[in-house]
Amino acid sequence: MVFIIQKEGKELDIDIRILKDKLDELKRFHSCEYRNVSNSDNYNIKDISCTSDTDVIPVGNLEFVQNFLSKCYGINEMNPIEVPDSLRTDEFLKRKYSIVEKSELPATGYYFTKYVSKLKVFSHTGMIETLQYLEPGREPFLKEGLYQVSEVVNIISEYRCFVHNDKIVALNYYDGDCAVLPDMNLLKKAIIKYSMDETRPKAYTMDLAVIKGRGTAILEIHPWVSVGLYGYMFGDSLPYCYRDGFIWYLKQNQKLNKFSNF
Repeated sequence: MVFIIQKEGKELDIDIRILKDKLDELKRFHSCEYRNVSNSDNYNIKDISCTSDTDVIPVGNLEFVQNFLSKCYGINEMNPIEVPDSLRTDEFLKRKYSIVEKSELPATGYYFTKYVSKLKVFSHTGMIETLQYLEPGREPFLKEGLYQVSEVVNIISEYRCFVHNDKIVALNYYDGDCAVLPDMNLLKKAIIKYSMDETRPKAYTMDLAVIKGRGTAILEIHPWVSVGLYGYMFGDSLPYCYRDGFIWYLKQNQKLNKFSNF
């Protein structure tokens, strides 16, 4: 495997350091190497000697990975998973939740609203009718496409679960009260249920929230690409997690289906 690792991008420095340390450990036993490149470098996948295209893996922020996909594969957008179809039930959502077209957005109300026709464009918590008055540069809601609209809830704590080959490899805290843990039985049930979906990534993260008075909820699932690791609790499978998360964008990358439980 050859990892194309982003030179710049300070928000990922720690995560890239963790991966590099693991690759340095493994290279004595496996064919693993890495190259540091920037978005402006004129690299080409055809110039990299590998047995398979899926053994060339970019690691960096979303802009960097998207640039790699566009240059090397002609894939010009990365679709989000959010909460997948199989887990859009009250048991796992614990809140009102919808994926709707722009024309179907509520006319009024206090919501968490997020543009989801592409990854990481924009999100907003507040009165939905104020979106059109946001400052220049923050106007994705003028675009056509899909939006997540969900009930605003009282989140006590948030965790990120890392899954590879349908097994938990780490569970790391990232916000709120670290003493309030998610429901592990619910988490394991969600992973088992999602494992029946043939379109799932082999490696992904599942963001969880403990909601006051409601319990543990799934916030979103994301292929193991451009993710914050939030810690060092990773073994020798880490490079393969990056590879298997990236492969989802090569092989699947499907658009979201509409949904509403309002």
